[in-house]
Amino acid sequence: MDSFRNREEAGTKLAERLSSLLPESLVLFAVPRGGVPVALPISRKLKVPIELVPIRRIPVPWAPEIEVGYTTDAGELHLNQPLIGQVRLSPHEIYQIAKKERKMLQQELAAWGARPVSNLVAKTALIVDDGLHSGWTMFSAVEVIRKMAAQQITVAAPVSHFRAQRFVKRHCDEMIVLLVENTPLFHIADYYREFPDVSDDQIRSALATDSAASVGRQLDLARA
Repeated sequence: MDSFRNREEAGTKLAERLSSLLPESLVLFAVPRGGVPVALPISRKLKVPIELVPIRRIPVPWAPEIEVGYTTDAGELHLNQPLIGQVRLSPHEIYQIAKKERKMLQQELAAWGARPVSNLVAKTALIVDDGLHSGWTMFSAVEVIRKMAAQQITVAAPVSHFRAQRFVKRHCDEMIVLLVENTPLFHIADYYREFPDVSDDQIRSALATDSAASVGRQLDLARA
């Protein structure tokens, strides 16, 4: 099985595949949390700052490893209705869970120093995550970014299950994945030798590269 040492190495390899993107029209989005360290080498390579897709998972209360959808910081819901039917959550229960998760997301975005992005007219949005399992997370991220009027949406991830790739590919303009797997028991963590939780400090530090990336891009443009 091919694997990456960690998310940062995966991001470095992914950055090589993305080097043809034009930074002056590019907005780089990371899916929190796992997408942030993957996006960091891409930010450095392309000299563009990292923005965050403002979404947070809506977990099943008795099985928190399963999510039935996502909420945005504005309260917009992206729900997996077939899965909701299977776990038998009522609309009221979903609303209460989503309300709690939305509040936590708002607090996290503020603590991380994330800036709101609302308009992507004439821009290419590049959305990065550390992997695609079912594809639902990335699909939700794409839908959030699409409402910001991006001219083009490119999705990038180090690894994906082939079903997730097929699903997400129908909803974006371009998709770049380094490893596509077709295994019955697919877990994103299996493709990383180191796969720790991403801390708040890591996210704050990654977003702090904003200034350096922006300055570097301005210098490059000035030399051109």
